[in-house]
Parts: sequence; structure tokens; C-alpha cells
Amino acid sequence: MTARALRAEWPLLLAMSVLFLGPLIAPLFQATGVWGLADSGALARDLLSRYVCPTPAKSYVLLGYPMAVCARCWGATVGLWAAWLLLRFAPGLRPYLGLPVPLRVLLGVLAFLLWPAEIVGWPAAPLWALLANGALAGLLGGLALLSVWGGQRRLTPA
Repeated sequence: MTARALRAEWPLLLAMSVLFLGPLIAPLFQATGVWGLADSGALARDLLSRYVCPTPAKSYVLLGYPMAVCARCWGATVGLWAAWLLLRFAPGLRPYLGLPVPLRVLLGVLAFLLWPAEIVGWPAAPLWALLANGALAGLLGGLALLSVWGGQRRLTPA
């Protein structure tokens, strides 16, 4: 990655890193029991489970504490990273990138519609199914978003 590319992408990479690592770090902070660290992990879990995550009770547990988001939400960040890697390094995506932007966005939105279908239709879904559902939505949504984002468009293989 060139210095110029890194300057164009660092805000995106920082945000994606926080989205991926934050839910993992919150229970680790809680497990330390250290004043301040443990409280910040609990605060992150409380805020995300209240305002962001649709099913916080369906979280993976690390060291006895639940992750800050459910398996589906964390799977979406895994899919987002996969989308970035594909757009950055996979020249085989040219046919996808040739699709009209509204169609790419529609594919990304449709993948997220599986979330309410799964929540209502399969309420006892195992965590691996939530993770896979989230990863699919993150991948397709990420491909749509990142393929039209100006900084990423310059970095996409020709």
C-alpha cells in the first residue's frame, strides 16, 4: 500500500478497526476488574446493546463477559473487512464493479433485510448462523458502500 493510498484510507481503516476490535475489547476490559477499564467495557456493552444492536443477548462470551454486540453485528464487521480486502486486492470483481451503482446499493440493502427475517423467523438461531448472516450483510453492504466511496474507487483494481 502506497503512502498516498494510506492517507486516503486511514479514516476508513481506523473506523473499521474500531468496529472489529471494540466488541472484543469490551469484555476483556470487564474481565480485568480494574477500575476504569472494567467500567468502560461495561459502558460500551450497555450503550451498544441499548442503541445499536438488535439482539444483544445473542453475543459471544469472552472470559465470562458478553461481547459488546451480538454475533450478527460483529459478523457485519467481519463482512465489511472482507469487502474491503476484496475491493482492494481482487481483480475478479470487475463484473460487480460494472453493475450500476443503484443495483449495487440495492444488493447491499437486500442483504440487511435478512436480519429482521432471521430475528422474527428463527428466534432460536445459533450464534454461528447469526455470525454468517451478519457477515453476508456486511460483505454485500460493504461492497456497495466501498465501491462508490470516492477514496476506495481510486484504489479499486482497474
